[in-house]
Amino acid sequence: MNNTAVNVQERQTQIIRMGLLGIAVNILLAVSKMIFGLLSRSIAIVLDAVNNMSDILSALVTVVGVKIAGKPADREHPYGHGRYEYLSAMIVSAIILYAGVSAVIEAIRKILSPEDVQYSPGVFITVSIAVAAKLILGRLLILRGKLLRSDALRNSGKDALLDAVLSAATMLAAVLYVAFGLKTEAWIGLLISLAILKAGIDMFRETVSKILGERIESALSSAVKETILETPGVIGVYDLILNSYGPERLMGSVHIEIPDTWNAERIDTVSHEITQRVLEKNGVILTAVGILSLNTTDDKAKEMRSKVTETVLAEPYVLEIHGFRCDLTNKTIHFDLVVDFLAPQRRLVYSTVLEKVQEIYPDYTIQIEADSDYSD
Repeated sequence: MNNTAVNVQERQTQIIRMGLLGIAVNILLAVSKMIFGLLSRSIAIVLDAVNNMSDILSALVTVVGVKIAGKPADREHPYGHGRYEYLSAMIVSAIILYAGVSAVIEAIRKILSPEDVQYSPGVFITVSIAVAAKLILGRLLILRGKLLRSDALRNSGKDALLDAVLSAATMLAAVLYVAFGLKTEAWIGLLISLAILKAGIDMFRETVSKILGERIESALSSAVKETILETPGVIGVYDLILNSYGPERLMGSVHIEIPDTWNAERIDTVSHEITQRVLEKNGVILTAVGILSLNTTDDKAKEMRSKVTETVLAEPYVLEIHGFRCDLTNKTIHFDLVVDFLAPQRRLVYSTVLEKVQEIYPDYTIQIEADSDYSD
């Protein structure tokens, strides 16, 4: 993925186009459903129209949010404005939640005080068109959302597919009433309302999760590490930490393990090469490349590293050991320890590892750096 300004601009343009397409489709569906819903006195169709209206407002917020997110970085916001997309998604979820609560109240009112409905051929035609339109729009939005890495488009696509199901349920209520005289449309309206409410809650939770900071996607972290390992002489890649400042702006740091024989000039050259290559191939900005020096010339240090590694990895919940450094003169052993988040007592794991290594080398000072499992 190339993170050039041209690609960012193209992404913004495509998201806005898809948002405007969604707005146009939902306006047509909302108007037609509202007209036939009021004429037929069908609460299910009216609430389906309300659902489309909330989609219109959501799409407008998405378009505006993407437009603002595309603003270039400035002195006050040196990391850009990409997180506006998350804020717009939060507003969209709030709109959907409000529409869901209002719809539930109206559906319950109709259940308690039902009214006769009068379905016309126009109702069946309108709802049929709505089901087909929403299925096509939903698939298109999800595909474009994945391609453009846009949560807003993906969420809109899922919502559109859900709308198709709800419109089909509305059609079922009409068929049951016309064929058998069963009055189920108020209950279908309640089903639609609850579905709207659930969609809002799910979207809110997903957006909050992204704002808090999520684990790096496994495919991305693996790709970045593979890119770095292509560098001649780099032995290992660890502690990859990325922060998201919008879907297309990832910044972070990494540690590379290199031989202890490298001088400062070579380290500096390699660090710059890695930073540039990762940006070009993976679209990730590495703000820092840390160094882990590995003993490569002393056989005793190599033997100690092998023994400590075998001992440490035998402990439950220990995922990784890296950054091993042994100072035979001052008798110190240092390494980083990555413990699984699933460990019930992570501190206990560290202390247990410390004790076992100390038993093997009682004359050495053991220093363990506690690391978290940030990426795969």
